[in-house]
Amino acid sequence: KVCGTGTGLCLVVMVVAAVAAPLARKLPYTDASLRYLMTFGYLPMSDLETGNLRTDVQLKDAIRNLQRFGHIPVTGVVDEATERLMVSPRCGVSDERAPDRRRKRFAIHPNARWDHTDLTWSLRTHHIELNH
Repeated sequence: KVCGTGTGLCLVVMVVAAVAAPLARKLPYTDASLRYLMTFGYLPMSDLETGNLRTDVQLKDAIRNLQRFGHIPVTGVVDEATERLMVSPRCGVSDERAPDRRRKRFAIHPNARWDHTDLTWSLRTHHIELNH
């Protein structure tokens, strides 16, 4: 008898264990892409070895911000267009991202008013086309 009770049970256990084991998934982010996102301000600087502590949401947001800044389709994944953007020549200065919320550029006192009602102006140079 080739398949006894013990062998069949062993086979069932091995199949269940193989199906239940987590599949090794390929990370969509290479060390180079993480380094790029950190260098240009899309992710906070950290050790690449502990980069796995970042959530997928943080990484996708960083990639989306890069794609918006680069005027390429926003997918949230490192696709061909994103890879081309990452390898294109550029300066080493971080990209200025839009702030998360609007900020006032200046503050005006609520009761502040211009105390002059008349404006005075003058023209310093005369251009020939003004004669028409």
